[in-house]
Amino acid sequence: MSADANETQYIDIDGEAPRVDDAVLSRHSIRDYSNRPVPRETLEELFELALRAPSWKNSQPWRIYVLTGATRDRVAASLVKAARETQSSQPDFEWPAAYPADARRRMFDLGMRVYEAAGIERKDKAARDEFMLRNFNFFGAPVGVFITTTFEPNYYVALDLGCLLESIMLLARARGLATCPQAALGAFPEVVRRELALSDAERVVCGLSMGYATPDSKLNRFHSPRAPLAELLQFRE
Repeated sequence: MSADANETQYIDIDGEAPRVDDAVLSRHSIRDYSNRPVPRETLEELFELALRAPSWKNSQPWRIYVLTGATRDRVAASLVKAARETQSSQPDFEWPAAYPADARRRMFDLGMRVYEAAGIERKDKAARDEFMLRNFNFFGAPVGVFITTTFEPNYYVALDLGCLLESIMLLARARGLATCPQAALGAFPEVVRRELALSDAERVVCGLSMGYATPDSKLNRFHSPRAPLAELLQFRE
């Protein structure tokens, strides 16, 4: 897939993506979901396969919590309340603050494009804040997922968790499901631990929204650009 990096891409993601290539190329973060429920058997199959993700010496440093129905609604309400009432987040794992200049440009560009696709003016702070709050309601998705770990954080545990997360998202896409990985869902880990009755030893890494994308949503069709191949890849012969 090639496109002008300055051109906003809009891609439909209706239907399944049975080939790995199709799932990789069409997967992107979805922020507008229908209320169509996801069958329990679909979720069980998806996560059983996702647990084949590789990890350091097969350590499997993860726990996965899949929320639906009343539990999903209760946790979402508590997270939204915390986000409205708390001045700053307190994630178990500190979010990175420093990025190289080229990465900061891409991050700023992404934010502007997402707001544009959502119909939000750049200067409309109130609308941007409300849009941010939708993270904590799983963007309306019927399935919310939390990934936790009891392992001490290190670079290789992070790699393992990233492999798991990517496996979940591609397996979901193959089944016609949409996802959005969200660091924001780790912003208030004490709320998650309380609502899910987790031990203090379990640290919340991140969350994921999952469900069926709302049809005909311009926001859902927004496909974030990537840097040109030559900028990030070199062959050495």
